Amino acid sequence: MTADGLLRYNGHSFWDCETWMFPTLLAWHPSIAQSLLEYRVERLPLARAKAKSYKPPYAGAMFPWESAVSGAETCPSWADTGQLEQHITGDVAFAARQFFAMTRNATWANSSGFDLASGAADFWVSRVELNATDGLAHIKHVIPPDEYATGDDSVYTNCVAAESLRLAAAWAARFGRMADPRWAAIADKIPILWDAARGYHPEYAGYTIGTQIKQADVVLLAYPLMLNMSDAVRQADLAAYESATDPNGPAMTWAMHAIGHLDNGRPDLAASLFNRSFANVQMPFAVWTETPQGGTTNFLTGAGGFLQGVLMGYAGLRIHDEYLTLRPALIEGTQSVAVRGLRYRGATIHAQYDAATLTLTLAAVASDGDHLSVLDELTGSSMALFCCDSVALPLAGGVHVFELRISPSALPVHRLGPWLS
Repeated sequence: MTADGLLRYNGHSFWDCETWMFPTLLAWHPSIAQSLLEYRVERLPLARAKAKSYKPPYAGAMFPWESAVSGAETCPSWADTGQLEQHITGDVAFAARQFFAMTRNATWANSSGFDLASGAADFWVSRVELNATDGLAHIKHVIPPDEYATGDDSVYTNCVAAESLRLAAAWAARFGRMADPRWAAIADKIPILWDAARGYHPEYAGYTIGTQIKQADVVLLAYPLMLNMSDAVRQADLAAYESATDPNGPAMTWAMHAIGHLDNGRPDLAASLFNRSFANVQMPFAVWTETPQGGTTNFLTGAGGFLQGVLMGYAGLRIHDEYLTLRPALIEGTQSVAVRGLRYRGATIHAQYDAATLTLTLAAVASDGDHLSVLDELTGSSMALFCCDSVALPLAGGVHVFELRISPSALPVHRLGPWLS
């Protein structure tokens, strides 16, 4: 918002694009998701120019906080976010990683994707400050996703920066590209802040627990970044930041809290938070506003958060580098959930479940003989579906997490039938 009180950012791209809107587009419309990444690829020269504009200049590609047609920074100069909210460079790289995991488009990853990943990694190498005393690579003076704060070692920024560096190193090894050895080395030196006494992740160095924050920040470590942590730690993060989040903040936050409670097996805590994720929907056009009081209308970030609450929260979809997982849970007041048309590595998958049964259908495949391998992590049972098989899987006896892989036709498999142990 400008000094005259008028909105000037309508239609601009922020981290909202990659973090909030991209994941469900990727699951249902991978070609549209690719176009969002190509938008960033085509503007890499401007991202490199932004990195060089600092004093001293940074290396690599530093994506603007607020981008429009040219790819130059369009955030007004009076707003510190344009200079200091730098996690967006890691967010773009993380979206590239998700795209490759879902599509296995190696041609893209070895060209445009590697340009994004290596550009981001080179930026973070130049951005960190190596400390000879503690041996760590600190990222100082940034604005985290919580835009009420400025501080050192934002735990979200540090985490997504480290993942950017690891992605570039991994893709260089996979595709036989030249790698900077500092990518992997610095990734392991970036600190992920941890308060052992309270058992939670501080938002940044010196954060005082209970200080009000604007929106989802630390809770994004477990999802979407999937930082490994225990249920107890995740619950501590949720508790610390749920009460500290500004109730008048933007709409997308509450779906992330709902996802966290669902992952921790607390649908009772998730329900009211999920309802808050669409509480900003305004009539007569049923579109989100940015805040409960208004703000930006047709706030697509809010819609993106809500959709992730459904697909990644209640259906439990997770994108891993080599497979997907589903962990079905019912939305409060519903008897069944249907997820149609998931696109994964050239296959189309339908999933429908109620309290007793999950039905999976492999509706299409990229090549004859490709099949869907299904593993129930709770029971260890497995089977394979060929096009156009359906199978009903029991959901009784505990929380079921189903691992889904698309396997090529050359692999020996057992076709549909009884579960195989």
